[in-house]
Amino acid sequence: MSAPAMGARVKYCNHEGWFIADILVIKCVNVVRANGPVTPSNIIRSQMDTITHHLKDYPEAGFWRPDLGVFVVPVSQVHHLKPK
Repeated sequence: MSAPAMGARVKYCNHEGWFIADILVIKCVNVVRANGPVTPSNIIRSQMDTITHHLKDYPEAGFWRPDLGVFVVPVSQVHHLKPK
């Protein structure tokens, strides 16, 4: 589960990549708004040790619009990661 965050470094599902986003909590969902489209050419693939959150697409798909950089998923599918 995640709390609201600004400028989070979000791991994209189980991909080896991440993007910068703001995370909002609205009732029982997390709204993840990336700083642009989340496409294979836009994901950052280095500095994986700096990731702060993990966005999952399982068990519910939620609303995914990577072309707009918007994801709406249940709160249980965005996890805050403890710093290493």
